[in-house]
Amino acid sequence: MPGESFVALIVSALLSASGLPVTADGSIIYVPSLDHTFIVTLSCTQWVGIFLETFTYLFAVWIFASIKGITLRRRTYVALGVAGFVGFFFANVLRMFLEIYLLAKVYSPVYHVYLLNWQAFEEQIGISLMFAMFLTLLLSSYALLRRRTVKLPFY
Repeated sequence: MPGESFVALIVSALLSASGLPVTADGSIIYVPSLDHTFIVTLSCTQWVGIFLETFTYLFAVWIFASIKGITLRRRTYVALGVAGFVGFFFANVLRMFLEIYLLAKVYSPVYHVYLLNWQAFEEQIGISLMFAMFLTLLLSSYALLRRRTVKLPFY
């Protein structure tokens, strides 16, 4: 799939930039130091998760704006939604990068233990990164809306 190949290309570029030699072929990333291949998949669950996280972020912004009496236009919510979606999508890409990087560089002596418990390992990193992205987006939105000295282009 083109989306998965694009994500694999980004992840492999990040891994190469961090000093870990990898090769990417389509949606497959091969790590020679581990002698293991990783298949990049963007499942329906991941897409639903990204959309739900974006919705939750927009809902939190709407609650803050309602409590403070700030009126936002639809275009502002659309712009914040697009920014949230892009942020959560790239946090998902960063999750894939961190999983492979941690296995290859940090946990390499015992990587087979993490591969056996891959789902738990993946969820720990994923939840941490998505929560961090949520807080980053929420705090930056709060900073923009709190003072209203910085006008959003769609106000």
